[in-house]
Amino acid sequence: MTQPLLTIRNAQKRFGNVKAIDGIDLDVQENEFFALLGASGSGKTTLLRMLAGFEMPDGGEIILDGKDVSQVPPNHRPVNLMFQSYALFPHMSVAQNIAYGLEMEKLPKAQIKSRVDDILDVIQLGQLARRKPDQLSGGQRQRVALARALVKRPRLLLLDEPLGALDKKLRGDMQLELKRIQHEFGITFIIVTHDQEEALVMADRVAILKDGKLLQSGTPHEIYEHPQSRFAADFIGVMNFFPVREQGGKLVAKDGSVIAAAKKLEAGQEGVAAVRPERLHLNGDAGENSVTGTVSDIAYHGLDLQVHLKTAAAPEPVLIRLTADIAEARPISVGDTVTVNWAARDTRAFAH
Repeated sequence: MTQPLLTIRNAQKRFGNVKAIDGIDLDVQENEFFALLGASGSGKTTLLRMLAGFEMPDGGEIILDGKDVSQVPPNHRPVNLMFQSYALFPHMSVAQNIAYGLEMEKLPKAQIKSRVDDILDVIQLGQLARRKPDQLSGGQRQRVALARALVKRPRLLLLDEPLGALDKKLRGDMQLELKRIQHEFGITFIIVTHDQEEALVMADRVAILKDGKLLQSGTPHEIYEHPQSRFAADFIGVMNFFPVREQGGKLVAKDGSVIAAAKKLEAGQEGVAAVRPERLHLNGDAGENSVTGTVSDIAYHGLDLQVHLKTAAAPEPVLIRLTADIAEARPISVGDTVTVNWAARDTRAFAH
């Protein structure tokens, strides 16, 4: 593998007695779309600000393009940060907003015009170059803010919750648009988000942070299908948890049933067995595990149906995700008794 564009080694940051960043190690590759994912207070925004130079680390290294930039001020780093607020100048046109940073660098006018025209083509807003920000939609303003950051051609672009101000449908559209622009422009993006779906859709790799520590990093598929901790399993997507105890090489649930899992616990350990709702199958022979319960609730989501099943094996209802065609072929009502099956290979086990 080639040398990473960005290397973070044992990064540390304290605010008083609070360890905001606690020994994080990460590598980010050239032209990668990388997501920092975590709940509020996880340290993701602090880490982003350290990469931008707005916070200096108390320890560790931040190596960008082979150079340690840990103590380099923001204006001397080949990095740009796009804020959630966009911060466009209301009295300037789209083209003027994009050109502003280049004008501050006193580049020749012809070069500025060429670069602005090029980036307008990339964001597909050339026809709106003369409009003011208040004449644009939310998605268009977001693209202008992105273009203003990209036109300076940074080695690394940092995005702090860039889609947070958009409605749900527009967020979905802009997730794909950001991926397209990143791929077309060929610049490394690091995005901070608390939205799991957003990270899974956009990123080549995802890092999950909790309490200033790195819990896990990997591709969206690795993070979703192979979580390495209960927190990661619960934080990404939806997961069913069955309290279990290891007894004689088996995982025994609270109702005495045995749950087969891809990974076992240590002898005598207590923990949980975990399985995704979409891995559960109705009244079939689709795996080594089965549980029977009573349907307590049904939530219609259009593309799928989420069934809540009360069982003796878990304190919380077991969630089952059925596609529309399966739900039509096998109608279910509240109060029905149903059995679900699932495979051991789809089951994870986590110790307490």
